[in-house]
Amino acid sequence: MRYKGGGLTYYGYPPMPCGRPISNRLELTPEQFATLNQIASSRSEELRRVQRAKVFLAAADGKPQREIAASAGLSVSAVARMLRKALQIGPMMALDDLRRSGRPAVIGVEARTWVKELACTPPKELSDGPTQALWSMDTLAAYVRKHASEKPFGSELAKASKSTIWSILDSDEIKPHRIRYYLEKKDPDFSVKCREVLLLYKRIEMELVFRNTLGNSSQPNGAVFVSYDEKPGIQAIGNVHPDRNPVDGNGFTRRDYEYKRHGTLSLLAGIDLISGKVHSLIRERHKSTDFIDFLKLIDAIYPEDRVIFMVLDNHTIHTSRETRAYLDTRKGRFQFVFTPKHASWLNLIEAFFSKMARVSLRGLRVNSKDELRSHIERWVAECNEDPVPFRWKWKMEEVHELINSVI
Repeated sequence: MRYKGGGLTYYGYPPMPCGRPISNRLELTPEQFATLNQIASSRSEELRRVQRAKVFLAAADGKPQREIAASAGLSVSAVARMLRKALQIGPMMALDDLRRSGRPAVIGVEARTWVKELACTPPKELSDGPTQALWSMDTLAAYVRKHASEKPFGSELAKASKSTIWSILDSDEIKPHRIRYYLEKKDPDFSVKCREVLLLYKRIEMELVFRNTLGNSSQPNGAVFVSYDEKPGIQAIGNVHPDRNPVDGNGFTRRDYEYKRHGTLSLLAGIDLISGKVHSLIRERHKSTDFIDFLKLIDAIYPEDRVIFMVLDNHTIHTSRETRAYLDTRKGRFQFVFTPKHASWLNLIEAFFSKMARVSLRGLRVNSKDELRSHIERWVAECNEDPVPFRWKWKMEEVHELINSVI
């Protein structure tokens, strides 16, 4: 049969109307609104689901189709089809493609295995692979189509689309376009050192219970526990042009993109794990002599009859010849408990440095390194006015689970 319309003649069935205005406004329940909002803001959902969720939310808000199409980067007819489908079967079902009619293409085991093998082979290891470090679905699908004819099962993949390739890989959760990092276990004594640090934290818990029960004065010869590390490379960055403060109608600080560097400073800091007080030195860099100066600082603070336990990493300045020579002059005064390699998260001072970066250094602009030094000193002094002791919260078995997940 022939159908005429718009100056064109159609043979067979009449065409589906495209872009026809939708008279019914899309109504959403609170549950549907919450789910669509979550999908629309997701970074892991499929792009088509995210697009459709945004279209449905905009339509429910009463926006016209042309505005929705312009905002979503789609044609008006595409938006109309999405909304018509949502009105017919509901917005949640309309997020996904319906099963298409006709017999689905059959892709055998050999063809699927070949596609998975390709996906697990970096492109650079193929003689004619694309110049990419990782596959994308587009390039992998193109490579499959190009070389399918060389295989006995070539006809099964001759027209393979990226969605077909994705479905083959998704069955085994193969994602060649993504990178997940791991940490090589390089310290042969990792578990032993980890346990020593955790046992020290357990001892601190017992010490606190003992002191709270009998009072601080009950243990005049009690040990001292300090978590120590360096924070190098704190940048003294200054503005070239002054900041503009918030005003009515423009409620955020405006800052020029251009800036200038005045140099860097290193913070050597240790936190008393009983009192929460922070001891610090600020230097141009951190060498063995600077570390020794820090040891002398805390040596002068605590009574002579107390052993100072220090949790610290295995940095060369902590075990250098100069450091060992100084420790020989103060035998029995310091007891170092080293964290394993790549395990800075075991050291509680890192929580203090994290807070410092988020609270004190975030967005900071200074005119000199001296101003940066003064700023850090004031912030440490503020922390010591109301010190907050950092406590280890994880259990031993939870630490082992974490270790196994990253190696």
